[in-house]
Amino acid sequence: MKQRNEEQLETPITPMIDIVFQLIIFFVVTAAAQNELIDENIKLAQAKYATAQEKQDPNTVYINVRSNGEMNVAKLPITERQLRNLLITTRRAAGDKAPIVIRCDGNAPYEHVAKVHDICKEAGFGTIRLAAFGATKKK
Repeated sequence: MKQRNEEQLETPITPMIDIVFQLIIFFVVTAAAQNELIDENIKLAQAKYATAQEKQDPNTVYINVRSNGEMNVAKLPITERQLRNLLITTRRAAGDKAPIVIRCDGNAPYEHVAKVHDICKEAGFGTIRLAAFGATKKK
């Protein structure tokens, strides 16, 4: 009688490792890209009734307003006219439900917030959120 050579079948793990590394790279890059949208130099105001943002929409436009009134989007300085054009383009691409978040420095006069809010309204956005820190709870 002939003996059969039994071969052990192995599952190729190289493609699986490649996919895992690609997923890791994807999540690291997207997390880093999200941090680039926010100006860390802005010290947000505290709000007594602030609610946490549950999920982040990739279409969210973060408008950062410094205490001196300078505006930036994705850490790039922007003028009022450029902001208006950006918002109009965003509305055409993503609709008027695209999330708009104004991140204004807590020491900035309200006129800066009102100016940005008015530009958002002129561009056709109805829902505009203001970013703030929630008040700390006392024990």
